[in-house]
Amino acid sequence: MKILAVDDEPFILELLTIVAAQSGFTDISTALSGKIALDMLREGDAVFDCLLLDIRMPNMNGIDLCALVRAIPGYEKTPIIMLTAMAEKNFIHRAFRAGATDYVNKPFDMVELHSRLRMVENLVLARNNSALIDARVDALLSDTLGQHAFDLSDEVQIEGVKDLIGYTALKNYLTQLSRAGIAGSQVVAIKIDQIEELYARASSEEFLYALTETADAISDALKIYDQMMAYAGNGTFVVVLGKATLEPSVGLESEIQNWLDDRDIEYDDGNALDIGISIGNPIRPNVSMTQRVRKTFDRAIARAEARVLKKQGEPRPPSIGLVAR
Repeated sequence: MKILAVDDEPFILELLTIVAAQSGFTDISTALSGKIALDMLREGDAVFDCLLLDIRMPNMNGIDLCALVRAIPGYEKTPIIMLTAMAEKNFIHRAFRAGATDYVNKPFDMVELHSRLRMVENLVLARNNSALIDARVDALLSDTLGQHAFDLSDEVQIEGVKDLIGYTALKNYLTQLSRAGIAGSQVVAIKIDQIEELYARASSEEFLYALTETADAISDALKIYDQMMAYAGNGTFVVVLGKATLEPSVGLESEIQNWLDDRDIEYDDGNALDIGISIGNPIRPNVSMTQRVRKTFDRAIARAEARVLKKQGEPRPPSIGLVAR
């Protein structure tokens, strides 16, 4: 795994080089500024598998650098670990929104940093496999209906939706919120009803289009809650809301459904692509460890699935539309 570490402190770069080597990663390059790093990424011959970016740097901070890296062809999905002493929610939120995969606090816990690098190694392997899937998806986008190069459970890539990040990144985001002592967050899962039928009927292009429209409707409807979300596969989105009060999700479900109904989504043949969604009641995260984050997400998904089952057999209420936006 080829690593690029960026920090304006030579001592930190030397330390990162030592820690990476102790973790078995000896192919590490360094840069003392964001500009130098961008030149290496855009013009160098090396292709890096992982980036370690300090947030607080002069002239170009790590968050801005992260966003610029994501715009470089070939680095859209490269794991990026932010390195910082900044623990405020604003920095965490901005970093993940810019495209960060993970977030490690200074001073470094060597065991933790070692664990994060191992996690990134697994992500790189998964990303390489995903690239093969993406290539096959591109070849099948307009192919036979119901024939896909990806499984229904795959966390397929959805492009162009604000505040939609990778599922692993969302787990790391929630972990960081907990460590920073941030109160007032909750987790909900949103599942597309009858996703199996949609997967069986639609072409790959139509299926990805339905996921994109659903994600966009969720983003529009929940933007007032300072939300962050990810696609978890099986037609399910997991959302972390910056909302203190836990309330039944029926109201949110109705609002997102109205946004979807207003979009008049269609199959390529002009028939209506009728998307219904179900939301489970929210969960207050209690997450000091990654395992607890996973449990929180699993519980939220289970609640959404239970909501789908509860609604089966019930007539769907007519859309009332939105009065104002």
